[in-house]
Amino acid sequence: VRQPATPVSAPTVIPAKAVPPTPAVSSTAVMQQALPSVPSPAAASSAAVVRPPSPAVPADKTAIAIVLQGFGYSDALTYDVLSRIPAPVAVGISPYVSNIGDIIARAHASHREVYVTLPMQSAHPERVDEGPHALGYGNSAADDQRELEWCLSRATGAEGLTDASENGDDQPGGGYATSPDFAPIASIISSKGLLYLAGSAQDGRRTRGMTTTAWIDGDTDAATLDSRLAALLPQDGKPTKILLMVGPVTPVMIDRLANWLKGPAAGRFVLVPPSSFVDSGIGNDQAANLLSSSPVAPL
Repeated sequence: VRQPATPVSAPTVIPAKAVPPTPAVSSTAVMQQALPSVPSPAAASSAAVVRPPSPAVPADKTAIAIVLQGFGYSDALTYDVLSRIPAPVAVGISPYVSNIGDIIARAHASHREVYVTLPMQSAHPERVDEGPHALGYGNSAADDQRELEWCLSRATGAEGLTDASENGDDQPGGGYATSPDFAPIASIISSKGLLYLAGSAQDGRRTRGMTTTAWIDGDTDAATLDSRLAALLPQDGKPTKILLMVGPVTPVMIDRLANWLKGPAAGRFVLVPPSSFVDSGIGNDQAANLLSSSPVAPL
């Protein structure tokens, strides 16, 4: 039985990933809308998902990929993202979302990549409830294999898995994804042809995928979101690559991100899908970008 390192005391209790977050209250109400019809999840997963090729990035512009974590909990917010946030902005989905097959199909119908959270014990397992299908400390190798298979069954059709969720990245500093025990799990993920999206460089990714370079908390006020988005691009104007995670999905986050993506700053960057940054491990191409981009406050 695996045991974690001695936990570090901290007063903050992180919400459970298994429990859908309550959308933040906004002064602008989100109207409940009928979601557009899409092919059945079975049909969508049985055929290759066709997405437009990644746009070319001029040498004088920054390439930005964005993943919205916590997608799919609310029909109203799902509609708002699909109708207001342009592709190729990708989405991150909890495997505990009940209608996950339908949510993945809707994301693919709007030409977006999908990354499903792989529940794993954090550096502080006594404070973080990863749900009934978590991998990690206290599990046997057989337990981990069983829970991984469950998550893979929930991620049918997705581009990849991630160790981050709408609660943020809890793997640095002793999380299961940073331990040697995770290596066999990472190998299985790669063997399935799935990408692995690490929540931070501290996760020590050594498998095919991408690494987040910046986080923005979506559960805050409009002025804070505007400030953090404005600070995202390099101040010296030197082009770089940024892989941004934003979560959770809230009405005000959708509104401010949509505004920023069509505002004056849009002339300085090109939106690309996260898979545009794929490499074979954090020690390769993306490592330099972790230093050149300016991470904002983590979730």
